[in-house]
Amino acid sequence: MSKKQYFNMEQDADAILEMLMNGEVSDLDFSSDEETVPEVQSSCTSREKKVRVGADKINREETDYQIMPNNESDVCNDNDNNNSDIQESDLVTNNEISDLKYILSEKKDIKWRHRPISILDSYSEWEQHIEDQELLSPSTYFSKYIPDDLFCTMADMTNIYALQSGEISNFKQTTPAELKTLFGLHIIMGTLKFPRVRMFWDTTLKMQLFLDSMSRDRFFQVRTNLHLVNNMDIPADNKDRFYKVWPIYTALRNRCLELPAEEELAVDEAMIPFTGRLSVKQYVKGKPTPWGIKMYMLCGKSGQAYDFILYQGASTEFQESLLKAFGQGPTVVLQLAQRIKQEMGHKIYSDNFFSSYKLFQALKQENICAAGTVRVNRFANPPLMPDKEALKKERGFSEEICSTDDITLVKWVDNKTVVLGSNFIGKGETDKVECWDKKQNKYVTINRPEIVKLYNHGMGGVDLFDQLMSYYRIFIKSKKWTLRAIFHAVDFAVVQSWLEYRTSAREIGLPTKKIMDLLHFRMRLADVLVLSGKDIPNKKRGRPSATPPDTPVQRLRGETRPPEEIQYDGAQHWPLHENGALPTRCKFPECKGRSRVKCEKCNVHLCLSKEKNCFRSFHLN
Repeated sequence: MSKKQYFNMEQDADAILEMLMNGEVSDLDFSSDEETVPEVQSSCTSREKKVRVGADKINREETDYQIMPNNESDVCNDNDNNNSDIQESDLVTNNEISDLKYILSEKKDIKWRHRPISILDSYSEWEQHIEDQELLSPSTYFSKYIPDDLFCTMADMTNIYALQSGEISNFKQTTPAELKTLFGLHIIMGTLKFPRVRMFWDTTLKMQLFLDSMSRDRFFQVRTNLHLVNNMDIPADNKDRFYKVWPIYTALRNRCLELPAEEELAVDEAMIPFTGRLSVKQYVKGKPTPWGIKMYMLCGKSGQAYDFILYQGASTEFQESLLKAFGQGPTVVLQLAQRIKQEMGHKIYSDNFFSSYKLFQALKQENICAAGTVRVNRFANPPLMPDKEALKKERGFSEEICSTDDITLVKWVDNKTVVLGSNFIGKGETDKVECWDKKQNKYVTINRPEIVKLYNHGMGGVDLFDQLMSYYRIFIKSKKWTLRAIFHAVDFAVVQSWLEYRTSAREIGLPTKKIMDLLHFRMRLADVLVLSGKDIPNKKRGRPSATPPDTPVQRLRGETRPPEEIQYDGAQHWPLHENGALPTRCKFPECKGRSRVKCEKCNVHLCLSKEKNCFRSFHLN
């Protein structure tokens, strides 16, 4: 093997250029006048690492050099960055990220110092987007997320699928008005939450809205065949698992992108509950519904959603350049942050799954403030106090270090230690906060860094949105993931519509008592969806005319027999005579006659005359 040659970039420029032209570049090594690079063989017995000397020396010993002891568990590695993380790619070279607009630091170039972060004036203050607010009806807000043309598309695709499947030979083609009725009935189901879907058509419960709007069998027919796309149009090489539900989620996202974003935003995970078979189904520990389809969401402090990404594994639409340079977690934040305009002073908070050093750098260059909990191994071995040593300090102790790029880390001692990172705030102005002490069995007052205060204040937007969704979630027990995804989108649209309505009502000064809560909002919206497209006769006011108009005779629904516990209880069964135009069929099984007498309690007609007494026989066991 040929020995490596060392060249000076300035003095040997001609020789280097000639070797490059001849392709002899395998053994080249470059140096400068200030530094020579000798050959050093790696050793696993001990390692010697230089530490910066001076007033801002970051090691806690007084020595200028730190000798690492020989440990059998140490692995021989010439690279000082031993900590690796699957979420951030440490192997990205400058050539691979040359197409990015960000200037990023490598881990080996990151230098830490024990100093507070420099508060710069480069971050602009947030400017609230002010527009004339108008209080609209619930159905108007809802139509911004699921417009009428989407109902027309759904009706066409549902009819096509019913024809393709051929399972129902006499399927009557559906209409957009009928699909609105279907959605409205599902919204009511999510609000009332009966144990079984069929109970809504039970005549004993007298759910007249269900009985009058759609029959039970028709309800299941339409829901089973509900589709958003034509299956024949799906490409053969399609790798998009959510192709069948993209129309409704595209409509939702288009409206979310139109909303003016708040100052404080949070990025976190949300779940579409589903426990059936699906290749992209995820399990997220700690979520109220851990199994389902994962969504990455950008929400404001109020819970309003401003953007989202449906996660489907390797086929998720992430930007390849961002994914290579940052890893999955930070890429999610950067893609969701693209809808935020520059020079607006927004603040983004995220947890340790998303946070990284390069993410804070990139957002800083976009003039976006960012903070969140962090994983220390993504930050080039910061010289923070070990947890065992920090826990010996008093509760409320905090330590701050800052890099030369003005990225700061703060370790705070509460019940446990927590590390937070930011590109705009560190310990800042500490305040006092009351926390419960288990040992003393009382509240104690401790110091709290400003970064912890801001993080707790702005991080809960996605969790608040999930909470609003869980109150009246539409429950569907089906093996079809598409149905679960479609009606999750309906819940999504309802919650978003209500948040828009509440914001508008507050800005125009509507009294709090007159603002509809989420329950009232859902019921009013469902009532409009169910009754939309149906002809309802107008009731004229004033005196009745001398010749009343001819009204069609309405068909009376069949009487149902009462439960046996009521039929044979022997209490308060009184006969009631009706002066109807025609007598009604007797409900005693052995009688085929007609009668104008009915039981007031059982609400069924029975014969009661000299010839036969079906009334008595009916109530005797």
